[in-house]
Amino acid sequence: MQKFEYMKFYWEYICDEDPVVIFYEIDLENERYATRMTEVFKNRKSIPVIEEDFEFITEEPIPTAEEINKEDEFYAEIISKEEFEMAYNTNLYAGNINFPSKI
Repeated sequence: MQKFEYMKFYWEYICDEDPVVIFYEIDLENERYATRMTEVFKNRKSIPVIEEDFEFITEEPIPTAEEINKEDEFYAEIISKEEFEMAYNTNLYAGNINFPSKI
């Protein structure tokens, strides 16, 4: 079994202060808490979220993509570790940030 799952989480655009895409590294051995994450905003600025002295970056476990996709304003997909690392290690994200159609 893999230790981590990588997820790209789209959030329907609300305002410039909120991210439109969030990338998660999810620890499958520890109840699906995220160990690393980065937020991407409408202007494509990518900002890693850092929590010093904490093992996990989220206060609650991350739901599965199937659970997230039941909500209209969210969409999630499983991605590769390479795609996660590319988003996490850049200041300006070049990938897709458009909210996917849920047809």
